[in-house]
Amino acid sequence: MDLNTEQKKAVDVTFGPAVVLAGPGSGKTAVITERTIKLIREEGIPAGNILVVTFTRAAAEEMKRRVQKAAVNEEEKQVSFGTFHSIFFKILRFSLNLDGSAVVRESDALRFLASMARECGLTADGNEVISEIRGEIAKVKSEGGLKTGYRPISCPGDMFGKLYAGYSDYLKKNRQVDFEDMLLMTERLFEERPEILDIWRDKFRFIMIDEFQDINRLQYKLIRMLAEPENNLFIVGDDDQAIYGFRGSDPKIMLGFEKDYPDAVKIVLNKNYRSQESILNAAGNLIGKNRDRFQKKITAMNKGGSGPDIRSFSTSRDENLGISELIGEYRAKGYAWKQMAIIYRTNRLAEQVASALAAAGIPFSLKGNFQSIYSHFAVQDVLSYIKLALGDRKRETILSVINRPKRFIPRDMFLSETFSFEGLKAATNGKGRLSETIDKLEYDLAYVKRGTPLSAIVYIRKGIGYDDHLRAYASQRGVREEEFLKVLDQMEEEAEGFKDFEGWFENITMLKSEFERRRDMETGEAKDAVTITTMHGAKGLEYDIVFLPDANEGITPYQKALTREEEEQERRMFYVAVTRAAQKLHVFSVRKLNGKDAAESRFIKEMLDFS
Repeated sequence: MDLNTEQKKAVDVTFGPAVVLAGPGSGKTAVITERTIKLIREEGIPAGNILVVTFTRAAAEEMKRRVQKAAVNEEEKQVSFGTFHSIFFKILRFSLNLDGSAVVRESDALRFLASMARECGLTADGNEVISEIRGEIAKVKSEGGLKTGYRPISCPGDMFGKLYAGYSDYLKKNRQVDFEDMLLMTERLFEERPEILDIWRDKFRFIMIDEFQDINRLQYKLIRMLAEPENNLFIVGDDDQAIYGFRGSDPKIMLGFEKDYPDAVKIVLNKNYRSQESILNAAGNLIGKNRDRFQKKITAMNKGGSGPDIRSFSTSRDENLGISELIGEYRAKGYAWKQMAIIYRTNRLAEQVASALAAAGIPFSLKGNFQSIYSHFAVQDVLSYIKLALGDRKRETILSVINRPKRFIPRDMFLSETFSFEGLKAATNGKGRLSETIDKLEYDLAYVKRGTPLSAIVYIRKGIGYDDHLRAYASQRGVREEEFLKVLDQMEEEAEGFKDFEGWFENITMLKSEFERRRDMETGEAKDAVTITTMHGAKGLEYDIVFLPDANEGITPYQKALTREEEEQERRMFYVAVTRAAQKLHVFSVRKLNGKDAAESRFIKEMLDFS
């Protein structure tokens, strides 16, 4: 392929350390591919001595495919490609005879943590909270283990300590290791067996790392050990796209690379071949507000463009209708569904737009760990109340909410598979406070039955007191009550407009079915669909048309981002989302979010600040 001046400079780096700052759409994959071939053909480096490390299996396979396509013989195909996980597993397999069965499956780890969290009194919110806990455990382990005074962000401190210890015991009991253990084992192996380290140093004499901004301290230490003493370490990345701090990645590692390697060559790939100039200028304004970054100016090769479409809608319902209509207009103009994407800050926000797309007959693909709000325990509780109001008399249904809020009704009053209020009242002989409590519950359920889905939810929350129960539950566990209440706010918004329970339940069933059917659906030639993904999930992807809904304070930047460093990570995530767009970027906010006043994200103003 034809390379520009900066790309040629990067490809021509042969020996010693080098840092390549590769902005979005700058052709970094082509640079790594071309440099690999050049090292083999022009410098005479055996292909087997070259290691290319990426952060995902898909990226490793793509690099391998490109190099093997360019190779002219089998020898040139002997380059090693892999993730940190696969490379260090290979080292341990050869050096310590580590078997694949000794590595815990991530699904098993998450399942264990979910079970233990329930035992600790944490009602899991789908997979989202458990994934956050697992990520924080990984971060803590990679930074040397749980230290006194550590303040977790995924759950209360005492609970995190129990989960951390329990997870460690689980691995020991099953004689298994996870990815972080593999890194620690490799570190210990290299320190205690220098002769083994020398073997791998001789094997991997030339190391290239893609997406270097996502590296953590332990991974960096191991790579530095492998690269010594020649230090033929070629790193490619973009500090402005460092968005995995919750996993332990630290953009300061990349920012400090030149300090660690004072003789490193530094090259900036400053030409963007993806986004129109107007989009890239807005992205540059935004990311320029961050302090902890390399200062750089990215130039768009696609000049012009109309700039971001900034709009404010009254409610999320109006916003989602607007997105559906615009997608239909783009389709009428000849765009394929798969050329369009809707990118959210968190996966909880996707359900309403998915419903709007389904109603409009627009195919969509859910990328990542999306969870329907109808899998959330609080929503399940509200649904149980409504089912009871509509005549459900199953034991499991009544037990799920009988003391939410506290009514002090003994569970042993429900020994049969079904129950009746007449039987309950007969058991109390119609006397005392317990009888009055049961009468009140029966009255509440009758009131719920008479209303609409929306009025039923409001009454359960306020009249029955379920919101107060959630507040007490959150307080006992050191969790922000808003984390639970906002899910019920969203439930109310989705129920609005339905006049009867039958139609509402049909819609819920349809949504659940669509979520399961669309989740991680392939989007190849045979699967033309609009992508719905998170900002994390969108990294590395590109689309002609991009929608960024709910650009509101508290969402982006997220409400938990309290420090300057956390705000800068939020800004980097928004920057990643903005730079996925090639031709048109739509940034939408709402004035009412889940029934409450909402302010426009500060990032919108920053994008448009051309001063």
